[in-house]
Amino acid sequence: MSCNTLGSTNLEQAKDLAIRLIDQNCLVEPPVVAADLARQVGLTVIPVDFANINPKYSPISGFIDTATNRLFVNSNDSPGRQNFTIAHELGHYLLKHTENGEYGSLLYRRTAPLLEEIPIEKEADCFAANLLVPEKFLKDAIKKYPFASNLQLANLFGVSETVIRIRRQNVGV
Repeated sequence: MSCNTLGSTNLEQAKDLAIRLIDQNCLVEPPVVAADLARQVGLTVIPVDFANINPKYSPISGFIDTATNRLFVNSNDSPGRQNFTIAHELGHYLLKHTENGEYGSLLYRRTAPLLEEIPIEKEADCFAANLLVPEKFLKDAIKKYPFASNLQLANLFGVSETVIRIRRQNVGV
């Protein structure tokens, strides 16, 4: 979920797209609710218990069915994880990754650690991180709450502590 290597045009594009989406929706403070933004672009967000369908699907966090404009998110994940997953999948959708034949096979062919090395996964993570924890929002929150823990910031932003820790490292705060 790092955007440190912003030398890549595609990561810059992901970051810029997230910032534009925040501006277009007049969002000025956290939390950013990814499901609301997904609905605004025409996606239906559907929580699903993937493990109930088939236990081998339990590690799936989410995916988009572009034929029906439905975004599925794992209902067993924490709310913060679901928010990030929806933002990540929204990133795939808005960055046109879903038009790429590779997108559909990622969920079933590769394990999570390997997904992090795939360029479109890095781009979707970069989009999600910048959408849910924009640099300006993070700096403002730390200025307003200088003694806030990562858990408290995670609750404020509606994401996991891991997302906050990584964003703080990337932003340098």
